[in-house]
Amino acid sequence: MKIYQKKISVGSFLKKGVDFKDGDLLEIANEGKEVEGQFGMQDLFLVKLAEGKEGNVGFNQTSLNGLIDAYGPDAASWIGKKVRATKVKQNVAGKFVDVWYFAHPEAELTENGFILLVKAYSNGEVPPEEVPF
Repeated sequence: MKIYQKKISVGSFLKKGVDFKDGDLLEIANEGKEVEGQFGMQDLFLVKLAEGKEGNVGFNQTSLNGLIDAYGPDAASWIGKKVRATKVKQNVAGKFVDVWYFAHPEAELTENGFILLVKAYSNGEVPPEEVPF
């Protein structure tokens, strides 16, 4: 007996590097959903571009971690928040590929792969209790 499973329609996808470029600001338009992808589960978010076009984009775990630090753990509260798209060339499985990160517009991707939201303080120092590691 053949067993069928429903497939969830997630809508159209935006093409990274085509519909939006490195450095572009996007607006999160839903609280995301986890769907089965070609390489396992992936977290998809509907995002809006500056010119009004919208579509789904997959956020990797590093992006999610940075968004949790910036906006809190409730993804519903991320709706309407801006994220900056950042493209990095990385060696994945022996090939150099473009890896995209989505983070608070003022966050920085460190050389260790962490996304840090840098706050400005009058004395230039971050209090120890606000250091995320």
